[in-house]
Amino acid sequence: MTDALVIGAGLAGSAAACLLARGGMSVRLLERESAAHHKVCGEFLSVEAVAHLRQLGVDPKALGAMPITRIRLLCGTIKAEAPLPFGALGLSRHALDEVLLGRAEAAGVQVERGVRVLELGDRSVRTSHGDRTGRHLLLATGKLSVRKPDGALPRRAAESFVGFKMHYRLAPGAVCDLAGTIVLALLEDGYAGLQMIEGGRANLCLVLRRNRLALIGGDWNGVRSWLGESPGLRGLLADAEPLFERPVTIANLTYGLPSLVDEGHVLRLGDQWAMTASLTGDGMAIALRSAFLAAQCVMAGDARSYPAQIAAEARGQVGRAMLLQNALHHPRMRWAGVRLARLYPPLLTHAARATRLPEWEPRGNLI
Repeated sequence: MTDALVIGAGLAGSAAACLLARGGMSVRLLERESAAHHKVCGEFLSVEAVAHLRQLGVDPKALGAMPITRIRLLCGTIKAEAPLPFGALGLSRHALDEVLLGRAEAAGVQVERGVRVLELGDRSVRTSHGDRTGRHLLLATGKLSVRKPDGALPRRAAESFVGFKMHYRLAPGAVCDLAGTIVLALLEDGYAGLQMIEGGRANLCLVLRRNRLALIGGDWNGVRSWLGESPGLRGLLADAEPLFERPVTIANLTYGLPSLVDEGHVLRLGDQWAMTASLTGDGMAIALRSAFLAAQCVMAGDARSYPAQIAAEARGQVGRAMLLQNALHHPRMRWAGVRLARLYPPLLTHAARATRLPEWEPRGNLI
């Protein structure tokens, strides 16, 4: 039995494992994928996420991250643009996750790749390679669910979302137009984000309601037609070269706040705690913040205080983000919001500031 058993080597899992190992604990980290891979993610690093990465010894700019200083909102033919209230970065998860996992290994974490977790217990998990146990179990599998001992998986909600991601090589004119900007296109039953990342590539990430996907044909061709309803986005993607053979996808995304349930020695990190609205670009920051809080609580011998601490830090952000996402789901609110932002661009800056996490400094010898 190790001191901590971490499931999932994404941002939250690798960061928590690294911090716990640096604190002198024995840590085992299980990852289902055997090699670096792409994930459905906006790949937007807010100022809070960048601060946490630097506390872990990771410099996103050294990995080629691209600066983002402006936001552009599109709805039909209407466009609103404003400066962000902070400097952000665009960096792929393919690059970032591997660097963080390397930091964890260097700190002494025992990493097992290619291990699928089949069932979750209180202090143990059943995996494709046998049982693994830990005094504390940190669940950081992102948007992927893990079966509980009663055999239950989260129910497939009718109002759930489906996510897609594709990397592109844009035409030179589109690269210039997109430089330093994140574009958010609001569409019927969903939205898409486009920004530059390392290596001269652009990341397109989108979510749409499952019932809308069914209406447009249920495949990538239908999704591309749906995206074409935004002239501004269509123009940026004109003559773009797709860099994946097929898009990365994930289904049954259910956004919103969690129910506060005591799960014993299981600590839920990142999207396993709560899935914030993607359009705010704060999901990676919440994942990293949850890793720092969980590691801090475990090392202080007070793991049971973690749910209350992460709720105090991130519940407000998730609540405000969900209010914004739900408002933009209604056509009249969507059109009115973008028209108002066009008339008064600082509204976009204020909205970006309102959906940030509070500032936070680690306590003790956490880093």
